[in-house]
Amino acid sequence: MEQMTSVSEELEVRKEEVLILRSQLVSQMEAIPHKDTMTDSMALSEDVQKMKDKREIAQAYTGMKETNRVLESQLQTQKRAFENEVEALRSEIQGLKEENNRQQQLLAQNLQLPPEARIEASLQHEITRLTNENLDLMEQLEKQDKTVRKLKKQLKVFAKKIGELEVGQMENVSPGQIVDEPIRPVNIPRKEKDFQGMLEFKKEDEPKLIKNLILELKTRGVAVNLIPGLPAYILFMCVRHADYLNDDQKVRSLLTSTINGIKKILKKRGDDFETVSFWLSNTCRFLHCLKQYSGEETFMKHNSPRQNDHCLTNFDLAEYRQVLSDLAIQIYQQLVRVLENILQPMIVSGMLEHETIQGVSGVKPTGLRKRTSSIADEGTYTLDSIVRQLNTFHSIMCQHGTDPELIKQVVKQMFYIIGAVTLNNLLLRKDMCSWSKGMQIRYNVSQLEEWLRDKNLMNSGAKETLEPLIQAAQLLQVKKKTDEDAEAICSMCNALTTAQIVKVLNLYTPVNEFEERVLVSFIRTIQMRLRDRKDAPQLLMDAKHIFPVTFPFNPSSLALETIQIPGSLGLGFLLRV
Repeated sequence: MEQMTSVSEELEVRKEEVLILRSQLVSQMEAIPHKDTMTDSMALSEDVQKMKDKREIAQAYTGMKETNRVLESQLQTQKRAFENEVEALRSEIQGLKEENNRQQQLLAQNLQLPPEARIEASLQHEITRLTNENLDLMEQLEKQDKTVRKLKKQLKVFAKKIGELEVGQMENVSPGQIVDEPIRPVNIPRKEKDFQGMLEFKKEDEPKLIKNLILELKTRGVAVNLIPGLPAYILFMCVRHADYLNDDQKVRSLLTSTINGIKKILKKRGDDFETVSFWLSNTCRFLHCLKQYSGEETFMKHNSPRQNDHCLTNFDLAEYRQVLSDLAIQIYQQLVRVLENILQPMIVSGMLEHETIQGVSGVKPTGLRKRTSSIADEGTYTLDSIVRQLNTFHSIMCQHGTDPELIKQVVKQMFYIIGAVTLNNLLLRKDMCSWSKGMQIRYNVSQLEEWLRDKNLMNSGAKETLEPLIQAAQLLQVKKKTDEDAEAICSMCNALTTAQIVKVLNLYTPVNEFEERVLVSFIRTIQMRLRDRKDAPQLLMDAKHIFPVTFPFNPSSLALETIQIPGSLGLGFLLRV
């Protein structure tokens, strides 16, 4: 404002000088007498004409206008800067007022408390404030330390490269060439950044992320060659960056879109075992990541110091962990239904009808010689077919990085289905209740147990689910005449219900003349001995039963900052941070 005032005063002085010059010029013109000679008049006219030609007055006036315009522009710039500064100060004052009001409210609340509680509240508030300041300062210090370390490393690398290049040029180039040839630019390799295990993405790229990573990801072609659980790691690294920015809307939107995307792809391709297994594994891994990096002491004790640095800082995602757990349960149940649909056509043919031990049941049971069976049909399944299918299921789950404890639960469920379907068909078919079939079934079960041993899954609980079938096979093979036999059967068949034991005995059919049918009196003896047993009255097992599934915490040792995103995923818009 002082500069503007001085400029205005100078302008007024210039205007007065111009007026004075004009008045002097007019007075000189009037002072010339009419009686002057023609020569004087012409000389004066020439002088005036020269002044008019030079347009000194107009130029001076134009110059003053330009000066005034420049000064006015500078004044406007300073005015805007001043207004911005005033606005910033007002905002700061408003913030201080709000902080002051909050402090006054806290003070008023503290004054209403007893002295001890007041002191404790004040200390707690001060501790919270200092903690927040300390965290901010630590974060700034860590960033600065990382920057310093990175710059030092780059400086060492550059110094070493420059030294090598100078030595190489001095050795390989003659003095004349050094003078004559221009120096070519040297390509200095870029030093790898010290990544923090986060992925930055724009809000508008979220649909593209879900589309490329979930909806259109080919589990057979592309996903097989990925690191197990890579989609889960990528999604969590995106969540970490949104948490780092303290953007709750971005975190909520990404998690919701992820859950909806998984549901959508499973609804579209829910009958494909590979797809369901892949997303069961990744959903569990995503759930484990949310636990591992939640900052909770229970989970942090499994981490390395570097992994603990990657914990979430601003949000508690415990509610989303529950949502993901519920989603994983739904996917597991869908996986069980898929494998059940695949195994169902194989079980009866492979476990009951196919003769694994050749020649044992060469003679058809009495009264059933004319009955045709699917044993001789072409394309029937065998026990080897079931074992191959179990190998396929197991290898796919291992390839997808499914948790070992979860694989055990899936195997237990598969064996339960095999045992239940086999036993139910045994209880409904008279031609299957013979001594030879008991031997065939026991052999088939032993092959399944051998498969469990090969896969190191004997402690999965799968063998125990076959116990009713094992006891039914033993019941077909033991003696069934005396009271001692009845006592042995009652103590042996503790996994079978009374109705199932009686049904097997009633259906038992001798293979040849050396065997006898079970006497009605023996069956009544069994019933009398088992009358006090409290078991379920149903005859058939519930083949649709699904055991409750759990997802034990399984931390990963993989460092997030080392994860590379393959170009085949089409996620070039993600930026490693």
